[in-house]
Amino acid sequence: MNPTKEDFSRFLVGQGSFDWAVTMNLKKRHPYYQTYITPEISEKTGRHFLAVVNKSIFKRKYRHNKLNSIFCMEHGKLEKRSHLHFAIGSPPNIDKHCVYLELRKASKKLDWIKGDIDIRPYQNAGWLNYLLKTGFDSVVLH
Repeated sequence: MNPTKEDFSRFLVGQGSFDWAVTMNLKKRHPYYQTYITPEISEKTGRHFLAVVNKSIFKRKYRHNKLNSIFCMEHGKLEKRSHLHFAIGSPPNIDKHCVYLELRKASKKLDWIKGDIDIRPYQNAGWLNYLLKTGFDSVVLH
């Protein structure tokens, strides 16, 4: 029996609570190394972004404590830019505004980010359904 999109959606909703919906555009070509974006680079960029945020929030305990997070990758062709969508939860003992500032600060440290990132308060499970629009294969649990 193959799981349906609704099954995947229920699974993602069950991963915990989220506070932030984040979208970031990626450059098509790296400015220094002249390499083009690939799905592997997109995934590494998403994982690196979350690692930088976790390190800045949890300091030396980041290996044991992590933000609740899910992201998906959308790869554009020539007419559409590759981008990442995140659902990120804030720990209850840390102010949500501090997490927001760390998300902004971490995005400035990445080479592949194109322009500003869009950070909005997470509203409901509709965002997780939106993450599934390209299929569950593009979703990364972190």
